[in-house]
Amino acid sequence: MRIDVILDPTTSPWEVRDLGLLAEQYGISAVWNSNYPSSRDPFLNLAPLALASSRIRMGPLVVTAYELHPYKTAKALATLNELSQGRACLMLGGPTGVNAAMGMGTGRMVGRVRECAEVLKGVRPDRALNYPGKIFQVWGFRPDWATDGPPQVYIGANKPQMLRMAAKVADRVMLGDPTPAVLTRALDTLDRELAAAGRQRADVAVSALIAWHVKPDRAASSAEARSQLALRGMLDPWYLESFLDADEVALVDAKREAFFSAYKQGSANVPGVPDGVLDKLVDNLTLAGDAGDIDCHVERLKGFRAAGLDEVALKLHGDQADAIRLIGERVVPALA
Repeated sequence: MRIDVILDPTTSPWEVRDLGLLAEQYGISAVWNSNYPSSRDPFLNLAPLALASSRIRMGPLVVTAYELHPYKTAKALATLNELSQGRACLMLGGPTGVNAAMGMGTGRMVGRVRECAEVLKGVRPDRALNYPGKIFQVWGFRPDWATDGPPQVYIGANKPQMLRMAAKVADRVMLGDPTPAVLTRALDTLDRELAAAGRQRADVAVSALIAWHVKPDRAASSAEARSQLALRGMLDPWYLESFLDADEVALVDAKREAFFSAYKQGSANVPGVPDGVLDKLVDNLTLAGDAGDIDCHVERLKGFRAAGLDEVALKLHGDQADAIRLIGERVVPALA
């Protein structure tokens, strides 16, 4: 199982470079630059790492098919790929907070992501790309300088429609915050859709974003994990029903605004939600605790690997250098 890390959206270009080189030293496969509404440009932020590193892959996550025309995304991705000598990747997804920042709607999500992916995968240095999409068009794009191996295009998908589309066009698929039940359901759907598209699982590697909150202090880990729960599967009931009872699922659904308020404030306090429910959410949707919990986390990841997961992208938060060292020393060797 390949291990990637996803950096915090506040990370500067120089920190990305230094953290990426540290991750490269520890055998981590890729560094992902978070793309949030108020973060730095995710392509430019990776440029110092691209120039300084020699092995590690890198790319922005999540790039929506709303914020840039695919032509512009293709130019940025090809440039990053040139700077890194063929080690660029990109994760395309549906609407994020960027949509709200731009005052945009969220319509035609699957079509937008598909057409963006098709444009990105259609770029060649030896012939012009002419793409007559229903939503996007590109004419005469031929970057004759883009001669490195093609960048890897991931599509973020969890539900059937996105998985069906991703099975047709993605190089790789990334799931979000999987539980065993969510992972099994997604992989079953993906296998059916790959077969329908004339492809095999070997054609499309599967990754998953999982939040990493392991710290020397268990209380600090729990507080950080609780403050981020609003983002874990967006707290959708279909995510939660595999480990919460019906009343607990209904409570979490009713308290979504409280979870998002806690996230915005960086608070571990979610008014109206009992500690027992918060602990279940942290235990099932994140990797938290202290170093003594890592062996259990490794076994959980091994279970995901046995179920069919090829990669995992661990989302870092505070103390990113310490997290990379811990992951490099304890997780990477165990899953090599």
